[in-house]
Amino acid sequence: MKEEFVQKFRELTESARRPAVITHFDPDGDAVGSALGMALYLQKKTKNKVPVLIPNTDPAFLQWLPGHDQVVFYDRDPEACARVIQASDLLILVDFNVRNRLKKMEPCVFASRIPSVLIDHHPDPDLPAILVISDTERSSTAELIYDLIMRCGDAELIDTDIAVNLFTGIMTDTGCFSYNASRPRTFEITAQLLQYPFNKDTVYRNVYDFYSEQRMRLMGYCLHQKMKVIPGCRTAYIALTRKELEDFHHEPGDTEGFVNLPFSIRGTLVTALFTEKDDHVKISFRSRGSFAVNTFASRYFSGGGHFHAAGGEYPLPLDAAVQKFTEMIQQHKDEIRD
Repeated sequence: MKEEFVQKFRELTESARRPAVITHFDPDGDAVGSALGMALYLQKKTKNKVPVLIPNTDPAFLQWLPGHDQVVFYDRDPEACARVIQASDLLILVDFNVRNRLKKMEPCVFASRIPSVLIDHHPDPDLPAILVISDTERSSTAELIYDLIMRCGDAELIDTDIAVNLFTGIMTDTGCFSYNASRPRTFEITAQLLQYPFNKDTVYRNVYDFYSEQRMRLMGYCLHQKMKVIPGCRTAYIALTRKELEDFHHEPGDTEGFVNLPFSIRGTLVTALFTEKDDHVKISFRSRGSFAVNTFASRYFSGGGHFHAAGGEYPLPLDAAVQKFTEMIQQHKDEIRD
């Protein structure tokens, strides 16, 4: 992180009186944890309440996080989001790198011409921000935010609520430190956060042991009925229709982690999860070894992300998306190696 970026961020946040924090559509633990951690930090600096704007409702297993009561959801109240943005003098964009991650909220944000700062760990940022703080080596945006706060000389502003949010962001974006967590600095920051008085086991239970009975039954259904292995490609996928999701009373976040389930099959290096939406198919990609799913997602499925974790989408019907995936992955099977 360049010192000039730190200095610019310090200047912007010290002069701001009404900042707002924004994260992406279908927010995960890093998105919500990073946004709330940043908002609570800025709240201490400005002595004013700092709202968080999210395009759509987050999963129930994240709604216990400290500061969650100051989140405004665009899908619930777009007028309220517009009022917040119009009243702001600085927008802090966290954990996304392209405009379309905001979906329907995009025009509301970028038509405002309010100065914005981007803080993110995804590759190839492409947003009209006056300051971009991006580091793809980081495990999570939450890790990057912690270091930014420390580099600004604001260690004393970090409290338990901020620590819980940032810890949650790191924990969820590394799958409890099972991937994307090879840098010693990730564990150093985690150790520093754990010095604050909160119970990490409680955080884990709040996130991972918060699901409904129907979600567990949906997982079993996916493994028994829906998981498909593509012979000779070291690849497996799960595809879920809207009716199947409705049959299991699907709630936001219920399919979280399903894309990783096929990795338990010996030798599997690429996985995908297809979920049918009202007007498109949402796709999550994961890989291990040498295969870059972000490049694959960008080339064939209007997506992107990290080397080993990416997302995309495809027009309906669901069968067409799955067929395109199986055809393309077979063309690239020689690239899928340990």
